[in-house]
Amino acid sequence: KEIDPEQKKVYLDGGSELAYDNLVIAAGGDPVMPPIKGIEKEGVFGCKVLADADALYTRNGKAAVVVGSGLIGIEASEALKEKGFEVYLIELAGWIMPRTFDEYAAKKLEKGLTENGIHVLTNERLLSINGDSKIESVTTDKRSIKCDTVVFAIGVAPSTGLARQAGAEIGLTRGIKVNERMMTSVRDIYACGDCAETTDAITGERVLIQLRHNALEQGKVIAKNCAGIPSVYPGAWSITRAHYFDTDSVSIGKTLTGIEEQTDVEVIEREFGNDYCRLILNKGRLAGAQAIGRFAKDMGILFGSMWRKDDLAELRAEWQKVTMINSRYPWHYRVIGRYMNLK
Repeated sequence: KEIDPEQKKVYLDGGSELAYDNLVIAAGGDPVMPPIKGIEKEGVFGCKVLADADALYTRNGKAAVVVGSGLIGIEASEALKEKGFEVYLIELAGWIMPRTFDEYAAKKLEKGLTENGIHVLTNERLLSINGDSKIESVTTDKRSIKCDTVVFAIGVAPSTGLARQAGAEIGLTRGIKVNERMMTSVRDIYACGDCAETTDAITGERVLIQLRHNALEQGKVIAKNCAGIPSVYPGAWSITRAHYFDTDSVSIGKTLTGIEEQTDVEVIEREFGNDYCRLILNKGRLAGAQAIGRFAKDMGILFGSMWRKDDLAELRAEWQKVTMINSRYPWHYRVIGRYMNLK
């Protein structure tokens, strides 16, 4: 209910209080629900906790509109389609999964969704949910769609109420700003998970990357610091994997559109049928990679290159001096060399 950082106490709803030496705010986030007409109707769902998934799983209906085409939106679309719903996936941006895939890769993923019967509507905005007590249709800026179920999967807003009340600084991303030890601006109060703004492991930019692997690592760093073992968080990684309708897709790091400084950027692409891979090099180092199909299996190797901050321009110069990428190089470098089409 309330934090008193001066007295180092927390006050609970029932009136009791607890003293602390260190306090961790792991408040998560809340589904973004836009203030549109009809959002209060029966049949409108958010996506946050298991109860939301259970409610959708037991939902009976004929047609569903899913708003937002990130990982959750796509998986919700697949699940509803398998339940027999006619599914319409609405995305405001020009292509699906815009935060994790560039347009060309996204269009290949979109093709897979369409081939499996999902209606993908990009560059489209939901305006209202129509009907009396129950949903009868939705209206977008381009059309009206008859439906009985609407699912919002347009993101999670960090829950910062307690942190604000305690006087903690809120970052530009609207998350709770923490330092490299995951401590907020208030001494001995830490924050982690979906509510915490950290730094990008590649660029050092302030970011809010709300993914499970980041939250787990942040929690470990906080636990060590609270136990008196100095620990530093190396930064958050954007790593997303989706498997739907027998298609694997992985994105790590930055997209091309997500790189602010475009003066020293190289894009390397490989494509065989429905399989596709894109490597994005920034200043000679791997800044991002996107893969669909069989290329997805090597994303761990490429992630390792990003983690080490390999100078691929230097490696390329070395590779070009030999007749083949042979056993003198570690196997993971040989894999990277094949992706860069060297020898």
